[in-house]
Amino acid sequence: AATATTTGGVDADNSNANGNKSNSSNNNNTNNEGGTIVHCGTTALKSSAGYNLPAILTGSEGTLGVITEVGVKLHPIPTHVIAASCAFDDLHSAAEAVAMICMMGVPVSRIELLDETSIRAFNSMVGSGEEDGDDTGNEEDGREEFHLRPMEVKPTLFMEFAGHTETVATEDLSVAQSICIDEFEGTNFVSASDESTRQALWAARHRLYYSAIALRGSGSDEDDSATSLSTIVTDVCVPLPHFADIISDTARDVHELGVVGPCFGHAGDGNFHCILPLTKNDTKEYKESVFKVIENLTDRAIKVGGTCTGEHGVGYGKKKYLKRMYGEGGVSMMEAVKRSLDPFNILNPGKIVDNDFYGGFRRI
Repeated sequence: AATATTTGGVDADNSNANGNKSNSSNNNNTNNEGGTIVHCGTTALKSSAGYNLPAILTGSEGTLGVITEVGVKLHPIPTHVIAASCAFDDLHSAAEAVAMICMMGVPVSRIELLDETSIRAFNSMVGSGEEDGDDTGNEEDGREEFHLRPMEVKPTLFMEFAGHTETVATEDLSVAQSICIDEFEGTNFVSASDESTRQALWAARHRLYYSAIALRGSGSDEDDSATSLSTIVTDVCVPLPHFADIISDTARDVHELGVVGPCFGHAGDGNFHCILPLTKNDTKEYKESVFKVIENLTDRAIKVGGTCTGEHGVGYGKKKYLKRMYGEGGVSMMEAVKRSLDPFNILNPGKIVDNDFYGGFRRI
């Protein structure tokens, strides 16, 4: 049988396309500060033997050891796949549709939500001629040639359904379509099963990062444009019942504070992101507005029992939120783990926790 896998991110950054590291890896080797190779997992589908070392290390952001070997799980490629999209009059309704689809147990393989700014960014890219319009299909291999076209500027849901038979995938699609249209007044529900059309249907999502940066210039270092190096990408993850409120409030913040940037999400698990391009000539006031957006969305996420980051990690910028999430005791436990595995504080010092020590002694 054909197989495929994706780790979807740096293994020590606790991230993959599903927002769940256990879907991609449960077996790794690590070289700790003393140079010892430690085998941390098994190739069994599950294990309850000892501490969950793979989970600790894959969420460590390089602060506890160097991962030298990774075992990944292989997942079968579905026999039948159907992609779909649906537009909504407002972001809150689109997000509520996501929550209902998931809480009703509809087996959706992927479900992504893009706000109006995301769609506007895609339309600008298509209209500028940066994309020639040809997608993956071509006449030589028998696939349909597909041309990208601007989309209706509305919050849009992108979905994918898979099954071992076409009937299974079609039934799941039908349930989701009914929820989107009948319950939340979605419009322009479109679906496709051939690969080239599916790719074109999801094009706005696939091209979102660079089209979002292009909202603030050409992306060149030669002029006052945002680039990938000057762009902030932040994320949070919230319980699904709160997803619609939090992403809607964040999009409203972006608009009211005069910030440029889309809000979008791996909506099925309550994880969403903001892409916030900056330029070298941005004023102090504009930068303060950008960080106000980040502060507000993180504050809202934590208040409803969510997390300050679902995929991107804590790094330096979000470690200040850990005490709010876990309390002094939780952070102290993390500091104890750090001191134990990295007593000389040489592995990404200053990330996740503030440990000012060296060889067991604090620096002075």
